[in-house]
Amino acid sequence: MKPFLVLCLFLAACAPARLERLSDRNNRSSFVSTDLARAFDGADDEAASRSLGKWIARNARGGAADSVPGYHVTWHPGGPGIFAPDYFDRIEPASRYEVNGLKHHRVDGIGVALAGFRENRGRTAVEKWYPPEGITRAVTAVAIPGPSRNGVRSVEIRLIDRMRTETFGKNRATLATDFTVPFTTLLEKTGPLQTSGFTSMVRMKSGRDPGFALMEPYDPSRTPLILIHGLFSTPLAWAELTNELWAVPAVRRRYQVWHYLYPTNPPALYSARVMRGQLDELRHFLDPDGSDPAMKRSVVVSHSMGGLLAKTLAVEPKDAFWDAVFTRPLSSLDVTPAEHKTLEEAFYWKPRGNVDRIIFCSVPFRGSKLASSWIGKVGGRLVAPSPKFQDFFRQVEKKNPGMLQPDYASLTKGRVSSVTALAPHQRSMEILDQLPLTRGTSAHIITGSMDWIVHRSSATVADAESNIEVPAGHGSFHHPKAVDEILRILELPDARP
Repeated sequence: MKPFLVLCLFLAACAPARLERLSDRNNRSSFVSTDLARAFDGADDEAASRSLGKWIARNARGGAADSVPGYHVTWHPGGPGIFAPDYFDRIEPASRYEVNGLKHHRVDGIGVALAGFRENRGRTAVEKWYPPEGITRAVTAVAIPGPSRNGVRSVEIRLIDRMRTETFGKNRATLATDFTVPFTTLLEKTGPLQTSGFTSMVRMKSGRDPGFALMEPYDPSRTPLILIHGLFSTPLAWAELTNELWAVPAVRRRYQVWHYLYPTNPPALYSARVMRGQLDELRHFLDPDGSDPAMKRSVVVSHSMGGLLAKTLAVEPKDAFWDAVFTRPLSSLDVTPAEHKTLEEAFYWKPRGNVDRIIFCSVPFRGSKLASSWIGKVGGRLVAPSPKFQDFFRQVEKKNPGMLQPDYASLTKGRVSSVTALAPHQRSMEILDQLPLTRGTSAHIITGSMDWIVHRSSATVADAESNIEVPAGHGSFHHPKAVDEILRILELPDARP
């Protein structure tokens, strides 16, 4: 078994992408003062842009001043869609790098494509909701020449957030950008996360707390596109899809990408309760008045067990789960106010009324035969119990003996995990499968024809708006046809008025 664990850790540690810095001779990164002067005068040819990018990298944070005689340079102080010059710890031309492991998406245009990086030290409240590995942004720098006075021309440098702005100037010229280099800068810093998908399954305590990560600055006008990973996985599974989404102008204009991370050793319904609470907290933080158009709707893309979490956003169980698990009503239990609240959130939740569409990729709605096979039984023994999940039910049962139905006595005995809960005919799985999606939420199904983990018969929901099978295994969403289908769905009209 030990070699198997080592192999899993090795595979999990493989970075999804990495950067290769080009040599100075290849990227011609040095600048010539005459080229920089031409850039300050509004030129945007290759030589002028190269020199401007180099100058910005040296001076954005008040480094060595590379003055150019005859010019007075100022920085835009920052505002909606524009970064302040001291926002980033490091900013440099994206042209210095090539990308290995992801398709490299670049856009030609005016200005200089830059990659900005900022350590996530929690300097502002919103950084709680950004990736802890760092904050990276696709930036386009433009130099705006102004009037001359006493032979000195004024110039303003703007660092434009390319996710929010496509064009610039009176002619609405396309802004140059590189979406992949900044993202790969972040991916290179995800070493601990790369292994946590596996280690969170076999350790009592996960190295990372569950939570949402905004992959770009919050925009109150764009619809959240929430990506929820599957078993033995992390948001790094979405690296390729995220990179492809950002390459499509229509997607960038309409959506903002959020990733969700959760440890995959507890049962899906436990993780779903945590996720719903965190989503409510995030929405309230971003839009305390509830007035932002972005909060009126959302779209979810989910894979495998993540699809079970996603479905709970759009169903109302009423008494279905409670009656299956407990022998008496919640009102009759001896519980603290905090325990009562937890039980109510876990069993009597309300659907989130803003979920337009859920894309389910290889989701085991009716379980996986693998979970009940010898492989699943071995895997179930490897999975560490979730202390918070097990301890909660033990504490409540201690005060309320006999509260659990016979089929759920294992809740307090450390025998329930994400793997065992995925077995076919498991009662909770059957209940969730039978719950219809709330009115106004459309389902879209993607399955893999070679998926030996979740059979197609288990991966569908009634009345799905679309259903497609691609020539792939369990990671169906990686296939180009699945990516095309996801993009097609994202172009559909809003499902809700």
